Amino acid sequence: MLVSLFTWNFVERSTAGNVEQYLAQARKAIDRVPWNIGSFIGTKLEVQRVVVELLKPNNLLQRHYVVPETGEWFDLLVVQCSYAKDLDGHYPPNCYPRAGWVKEQDPSDFELHAGGIPVPVRRYRFRYEGGILPQRIDILSFFIVPAGQPRFGRDMELVNMLSRSPKTDKLGAAQVQILTPAEMSEEARRKIWQQTLDELEPVLTTIAEGAE
Repeated sequence: MLVSLFTWNFVERSTAGNVEQYLAQARKAIDRVPWNIGSFIGTKLEVQRVVVELLKPNNLLQRHYVVPETGEWFDLLVVQCSYAKDLDGHYPPNCYPRAGWVKEQDPSDFELHAGGIPVPVRRYRFRYEGGILPQRIDILSFFIVPAGQPRFGRDMELVNMLSRSPKTDKLGAAQVQILTPAEMSEEARRKIWQQTLDELEPVLTTIAEGAE
């Protein structure tokens, strides 16, 4: 099924009368993201009120995953907005500098896979020096849209294309971010990326399929 679903030969589907059902399915899919990923155990992170007001999400998952024995950790953000353009405020080049983070290196683009789904991603590196100790984070980010082609993209251009149509804008768009400490080894980081994307495959499929 996945092979046929993600050959990029999507059939455009009528959204009339199905938007609320689709948004409900997207909410449920995000809620089902497992609390355990590999050796990591997840705990809920409190979402700031200003973030909710900014994004007006259909659903927002924000968790901290840790291996209790070693302290190794990563954070996961999955947000799906009812209106695609609302994601602009959480696009890393916009969001993190506004919060005081400084770009440490230019972003890099490559492709990963969630099960059988090819996913183009963008990697960022930011530094924050406003606290007691400097912080450095690595961010893997990508977007998912429920209409048009392609359904996955690295930046807001994909979301902007969707939002130009009043019909498809009502279906919203989603973003995934995986945050890891910059000091983590590349081997450990890539293992986290792959394990997490494999667990997210049902969410990506649900959001990318759109309204029937």
